[in-house]
Amino acid sequence: MAEVSLRRRLWLPAALAWATFGTMATLVLSAGRAPFDNPVLLALHRHATPALDGLAVFFTIVGNTGPMVAAGVLTAGALAWAGRRRDAWLFAAGVGGSMLLTQLIKYSVQRPRPALWASLRPEHTFSFPSGHAMDTAALAAALFFITPPARRTWWLAAPLFALAVGAARMYLGVHYPSDVLAGWSSAVGWVLLVQLVAARGTKPELGATGGEYR
Repeated sequence: MAEVSLRRRLWLPAALAWATFGTMATLVLSAGRAPFDNPVLLALHRHATPALDGLAVFFTIVGNTGPMVAAGVLTAGALAWAGRRRDAWLFAAGVGGSMLLTQLIKYSVQRPRPALWASLRPEHTFSFPSGHAMDTAALAAALFFITPPARRTWWLAAPLFALAVGAARMYLGVHYPSDVLAGWSSAVGWVLLVQLVAARGTKPELGATGGEYR
């Protein structure tokens, strides 16, 4: 019954996440951008300050692929070392699979980067979806499922970090808002899909791992 309950709780947020991604992808593929893309970027740029520049660069560096891969590997390794091998595999599938999905979508869509102003940290790879947003959101979503309910208050730092990184990418002018929304939503959708597939195939070991999905 536990896996049935888990599927019932996760299918709606998973569907909403993929619907959001699908909407962003449809707008980009059909019209080239979302209606709010340029207005949001220009509004952010109008409020640029040296202090915000430094903050945006900081979040960009910390949320880059290297630190996120390191965080994912260390977390999965710690879970395996603690005997939580199922959690380790699901965590790796959620975060690692999301990172691979990022590249697949980028090269499928091949959206150019914004060019509304000269960025402090210019990028030259494809824009859709935001890899920074996707990596940090996948890490945050995967951490939720390995965090005991009593410690979920501390977990809130992870999605807040993902929000800050996504905002920084828009502030720097290297991603459209639709890139960031697509990254956040597809990452969350992927991690939820991994959990749903796992719940369908194997009964979760509730109580033993701390991942009680409350």
